[in-house]
Amino acid sequence: MSLTLRYTKPYSTRGVLYVLLTVLSVVFTMATALSVADFLKILFGEDDNSLPSATLVTQLLDGLYSWLITFGRLNALMLFSAIVFILYGLKNIFGYLSSVEIAIIRTNVVRDLRSDMFRKAMHLPMSYYDRNRKGDVLSRFGNDMVEYEETTLNSIQQLLTAVISMVLYLAMLLYINLKLTGFVLCMLPLVAFVISGISRRLKRQSKEVQEMNSRLVSLTDETIGGLKVIKAYTAIETMNRRFREQNRDYANQRTSMFRRIYSASPISDFLGNAIVVGILLFGAWLVFGGDQGLTADLFISYVMIFVLMIPPAKELTTAISQMKKGRACSDRIEAFLEEEEETNIIVQNNQIIQDTPNTPAVELRHVEFSYNADTPVLHNICLSVPRGKTVALVGSSGSGKSTIADLVCRFYDADEGEVLFGGIDVKQMSLAQLRSRIGVVAQDTLLFNDTVSANIAFGLSGASQAQIEEAAREAQAHDFILALPNGYNTSLGEGGSMLSGGQRQRISIARALLRKPELLILDEATSALDTESERRLQQTLNEILRDRSAIVIAHRLSTIVGADEIVVLDGGSIVERGTHNELMSLNGRYAELVSLQSIS
Repeated sequence: MSLTLRYTKPYSTRGVLYVLLTVLSVVFTMATALSVADFLKILFGEDDNSLPSATLVTQLLDGLYSWLITFGRLNALMLFSAIVFILYGLKNIFGYLSSVEIAIIRTNVVRDLRSDMFRKAMHLPMSYYDRNRKGDVLSRFGNDMVEYEETTLNSIQQLLTAVISMVLYLAMLLYINLKLTGFVLCMLPLVAFVISGISRRLKRQSKEVQEMNSRLVSLTDETIGGLKVIKAYTAIETMNRRFREQNRDYANQRTSMFRRIYSASPISDFLGNAIVVGILLFGAWLVFGGDQGLTADLFISYVMIFVLMIPPAKELTTAISQMKKGRACSDRIEAFLEEEEETNIIVQNNQIIQDTPNTPAVELRHVEFSYNADTPVLHNICLSVPRGKTVALVGSSGSGKSTIADLVCRFYDADEGEVLFGGIDVKQMSLAQLRSRIGVVAQDTLLFNDTVSANIAFGLSGASQAQIEEAAREAQAHDFILALPNGYNTSLGEGGSMLSGGQRQRISIARALLRKPELLILDEATSALDTESERRLQQTLNEILRDRSAIVIAHRLSTIVGADEIVVLDGGSIVERGTHNELMSLNGRYAELVSLQSIS
């Protein structure tokens, strides 16, 4: 409930208005039911010779009857009908207004919560996504949010309405006749005990359902993403079987949970009707015994009010069951929002950035890093990238090349040692300050379903069209962009599907260059291209890297022969460093890698 209270607090004024409107709706509902006593008197022509009125309610009803009957029986019926029509109208108007108010609160709470979840997703460290399934994260935005609104928020609405209605109805019943209402109150603990027994296991069961759903989403996402591999290895039936098994378990668990939820309503309905029968018998005995203030017509009004109390009583039990069910998704959402974000600091005017020519663009000092305690990735890394120079990182897969780039960008923090940018420890810089000075071109180019201009200017809302085109020219992308159907306004489709691999990479390079980065990181930027595309793109990169500070990560060693320094990694440690010719003369690990790729 802490999550819901936190997000509904800004709308407390609307909440008070909702309660007030609901109270008015219930009051006019009761007024309609109480007026039945006068309707019966008028309809059956009873004389007002009952016992002296004992309560204000009976006195008011007697006064209303006396006033109506002065107009004659037929006219009194017409006037009474008009009064009932007005009462019903007011009840519906206030009911509608209260529903609108609670709908506004619910919609705004979901909007605020979803926005905060998205912001949290953007600020979580990359390690969070290493530990958690993608489908589990997506499930929190999808199924968990839907469940939260349909169970928790809807249940709170039902609970408030039910409690307000029942309190007012019960107060009126107590006022009409204390003995009869005491009988009702003696029966309510039995109903509460039965319903609580039904809903006791719902929270645990609902949590299991949410976890199973997130696994289904993960499996679906993994299957669609790897469909080519699945088809190539004729594993369609294997994946179908795996999905059917998880889907069957999920369906069975949901069925079991819904059995428990839906059993609450008929059971409470049965118990409510049993109480009605008891009221009829006990009330009739009181009327026949001449109980002061409980006339036959007022007893009918009493029964009608109690019958009106049954639906909110059922809603109350249903709401409690649903809240038990919704608690699991609330806990999952709250746990997500409480995840620790990337460590960030706030600096003023970027004043800590130094720009002295002798300071290396990037420097790693005795860096140790591991994704988990059992698997060290980098060991005692000492590396310097001078300003205006290109340093290439080479080595076999898993040697730690991309991890170094991730540490420079602070996607992860080093366990030990220092990572310096412009002579300043990256932990002493704000994330925005650091990353705005770095341009990254990765192997897997991510383009968004937007225009060419929007993709190049991604993250730089103030970039002009002239600046965008300048960056495209520098990346040698301007000519093919103009050849697209709408030039720079061409929408690239999902993942940039309208472009070839080389064209997508050039758009990615233009995006990096538009930022005027102090450091350019090329992480396997050409490895996914064919030989001809790679050669053309490499010519572009050679021009771009001239007099730039750059870290180039490459498997294809032909692309980094001209680097100012080549650093060879093996098993997370630096084993060799130097120029291409220097390393070849050593006849060590680098020469071995060159030999394997037949590069002279």
